[in-house]
Amino acid sequence: MGESMAPREERPVKYRSLQLVGCLIVFMCLSTDLFAAGQTPVTVEVEGYAAIVGGRKDAAREGALNNAFRRAIEQVLGVMVNSKTVVQNSELINDKILSKSSGFIKTYRITGESFDADSCRVGVRAIVSTVRLEKGLNDVGLLSKKLGKPRIAVIMTEQNIGNDSPSSTLAASTVDASIAASVIHDVFAKKGYNLVDRETLVALARNEGTLSTADAMQPLDAAIQVAAGGGAEVVIIGQAVAKAGAAALSGTNMRASQANVTARAVDADTGQLITSCAATANAVHVNPTAGGAQAIKKAAQELADTLNRQIVAKWSRKVAGTRTARVVVKGIEFCDISKLRDLMRERLNHVEETVERGYKDGTLSLDAEINGSPRELAEEITNSGLNGFKCKVLSYTGNTLNLQLLK
Repeated sequence: MGESMAPREERPVKYRSLQLVGCLIVFMCLSTDLFAAGQTPVTVEVEGYAAIVGGRKDAAREGALNNAFRRAIEQVLGVMVNSKTVVQNSELINDKILSKSSGFIKTYRITGESFDADSCRVGVRAIVSTVRLEKGLNDVGLLSKKLGKPRIAVIMTEQNIGNDSPSSTLAASTVDASIAASVIHDVFAKKGYNLVDRETLVALARNEGTLSTADAMQPLDAAIQVAAGGGAEVVIIGQAVAKAGAAALSGTNMRASQANVTARAVDADTGQLITSCAATANAVHVNPTAGGAQAIKKAAQELADTLNRQIVAKWSRKVAGTRTARVVVKGIEFCDISKLRDLMRERLNHVEETVERGYKDGTLSLDAEINGSPRELAEEITNSGLNGFKCKVLSYTGNTLNLQLLK
């Protein structure tokens, strides 16, 4: 961690047990709304321990302090990440998070210390930066794991200098990705995202015949269809265009090139926009086509980093509060719709609100604001009594739930 990230020690005070109890109560209250409060720093009180080796009390004190930092981070991690995720990724968390625990401590105060014949104990009141800690979790891909590792497909069109029309990365005869698609794919792969294999998308596009090389922008519906067919929950769809400057730079044969890359991330299950962004970059090269390629690469890198931040921010809010899930109920009479919606809000803990999206031939489509996942909602529905309404779960994905109302 850099110097600015180092924890700051406040003046030592006498260790008080009542402070510990009070702080734990405050921590319990804060922890339940950790994400919802906008990543508010969390205060915890812990005790660190270290053995005295070779009579080195100073080294033991430092070791006990670091042990206290680690315990503080473990407490906050227990709130931010469920225990199953911690167990499954224990090695990753140890290497990437707990080994650098001091970097997540904003300030700390030593509340007491004692030395025995062979050990040192240090009491610490620490303020943990949840912003830094969440970023650390995101960097090692744990936010994605908590959301069930959504699969992402990247579908881009690209037109470099010298090309008369855009090329489609999926409908073209080659499986090779465009420059922009490759850059975005690599950035997201390094961030720990679960990416759909390109060959799978190419095969689907060819079989479906849904993506045309003539379109400057991939048709959204077609791109979503291909992405969903490949098992993706999220599709990044966009375009990259490079243009050459009008003339050579003064006194040289170098030409300036500029690239614009735009993209949007869309929920492949519901078609809802997650986020969108654009990036522009310039490059200078004697060969305009090579300059265009460099400009596209730079713009795509910037765009991928921005997309990642925006997706993480959106997913963090998803983990913290509610998410929108599409709920489809088959076999329901029109006269029962209002009653079912009321019961879902009143009887189901995972449902906050529902919005009707359409009704046709006995099938109702709802957008439900839920806390938790569609799978958790499916379990609650099958285990709950809804005043005579009994539902069978037909299928679910990361963002949809299909139900059959049983007569």
